[in-house]
Formats: sequence, structure tokens, C-alpha cells
Amino acid sequence: MNARPQVSVVVPTYQRRESVLRLLASFQNQTLPCDRFEIIVSVDGSSDGTADAVRGYRAAFAVAALESSNRGRAGACNAGIRASSGAVVVLLDDDMEASPGLLSAHAAAHEGTSRRAVVGAAPIVVTSESGPFVQYMANGFRSRLERMAQPGYRLRFRDTYTGNFSAPREALLAAGGFDESFRVYGHEDYELALRLQATGIELTYSADALAYQHYDKTFAAFARDGIARGRTAVLFAAKHPEVVDRIKLSEYRQWPWRWRTLRAVLLSLGRVTDRVPGWVVSSVERLERLRPRRLDKYYTMAIDYLYWYGAFGAMREHRIATPGDTPQLGVGSASREIRGA
Repeated sequence: MNARPQVSVVVPTYQRRESVLRLLASFQNQTLPCDRFEIIVSVDGSSDGTADAVRGYRAAFAVAALESSNRGRAGACNAGIRASSGAVVVLLDDDMEASPGLLSAHAAAHEGTSRRAVVGAAPIVVTSESGPFVQYMANGFRSRLERMAQPGYRLRFRDTYTGNFSAPREALLAAGGFDESFRVYGHEDYELALRLQATGIELTYSADALAYQHYDKTFAAFARDGIARGRTAVLFAAKHPEVVDRIKLSEYRQWPWRWRTLRAVLLSLGRVTDRVPGWVVSSVERLERLRPRRLDKYYTMAIDYLYWYGAFGAMREHRIATPGDTPQLGVGSASREIRGA
């Protein structure tokens, strides 16, 4: 690390030792010379030996491990950004596998005078052993990438994910990095993208900045993330009420009435017992064994329910802390519908 690298790769991780080692191995064949990048693995309180494995990893490129107590992805990313020394920081999730041209593409996207942040392609890997939920997620993500790759498409903050993302280090630091109040899954990337845009950073997409995503969660494993995403949507809305109409939190009524009615019943029942999400997960697991033709639709509805279960739980807590603030979150009509269900 004597000479300053051009690119610093920051990998936040928690309890994913083998995934981190797979990611590190994928950097062995980068078209960007090894002396022009460094890898910083930011270990967020893991107890699975990730930090020791990284420190013992031998490679032609510089690699280091940072350790901290468990404080969430945002905090792990910030620690890595502060420790980085490259002019460009590339953020990669630990389930990614770098293509040979990944870092060259990110570096090239930042050449010239324009100040931009780059969202790289991250298709989900599907194999013959992939379960139905992985296939569902892969299809949805492929559609998202195809939309962003259309000529003339202008990226919005809602398009941004930071699992394969780059920006000038100075821009990330000037914006204050990630907001560490986002301690659980979801919306920390939207929130950062909004603040970067406010400083004049352009959001762009690069299909050439390619990393393969090894998504391996079952629906049951995903459920906690689905609920957390609803909770962090409320946190995001409280911080940025001016854009609530551009996120899912404003879309409560954008479903057929039959599903809205059933969802309202489930959410009302969820105020009586906390077992409802478990019932929904069990129902989906039974459907997965049967593989009905409409399985994708059932996934979509179940994910929608989990989101609103998390969102309304957070809103109830918010009303207790600051009565009357719910309308300011831009979701007053949805809240009233739930109360009246």
C-alpha cells in the first residue's frame, strides 16, 4: 500500500466468511492492474473467523480487514470508506463475484470532469440447484437491470443499490457517508443516493461494471428483510418527506381490492398476535412444495404484506413517540384504512 491506489473496494460483511473468500478469489483476474486497487473488508462484528481469514489471504493486490462491533451495514460501509485511500470507492456486497472487467469499468466511468456515482450490473446467479424463490428474485432483478440499461434512461434514487456501486471518495465523505441510523435492512442506499444528488452528483448505470450476485436466501430467510424494509421505509420517509410519493410507502392502494381487503385483515390481526408473519411464511412454503403456476404472484403478495407489517409496526411506534406525525410521513390514508379494517 505504499503507492496510493486508484480504486478502493469496500466490502461490508457479517457472518459470511466463505462468501468473502469467494469474492476475494474473483479479484485475482482483474483487468485493472493489481497495484491500482485495494480491498478493505469491513467485518461488522462477525464471529465466524472472517477477519482472520482475510488477514491470512495471500494475493497480488492489497487486502485488509477492519473489525468493529455489530452496528449494521451502513456503519460497516462508513468504516471502510474512512479507511480507504483510493480516489474512487467501489462498494460491493459480500455475496458478489467480480467479473474481470468490474474495476476497470468503475474506474473508467469516473474519468473526466463529471461527478457521478455508478450503479453496476449485479445479475443474480441461477443454477439447476436454485430454489424457486431465488429464481423469482433473479427474474425481478433482471427486469430492473434491463430497465436501467435502456438508452436515455435517467437513474433515480429509487433505482440505486449499493451492493455494486462506486463514487468518488471525497464525494462520499462530503455527503457524510451512509446514515448509520439505518441499522437493519433497507433504504440506506436510497438515502445516500438522495444526498449525493443534492451535492451535484449524477447517478449513472454501467452494464460493464459487472458483478454476479450469489443470492441464496429462501423465502423464510428473506422474511426478516421484508419486514425490516417496511420499517426502514418509515425512517426514510421521516428524513425525506418531500419524496415519499416516489417510494412504495405511497402505494398502499395500488393493488386490486381483493388483495387490499385480505392484506388489511392480516395487518389488523397482526395487532392481536405476532404470529401472523409466521403463518404467511408457512403458507408460502407449502405453496413452494406444490409449485402452482401462480407462485410468483403469491411471492409478490407475501412480500407486499411483510413490507406493510413492518411499516405499520414502525408507524405505531412513531405515533406513540410523536403523536400526530403520521400524516407528515405521507401515509395517512393507508394508516386510516388499517385502523378502520
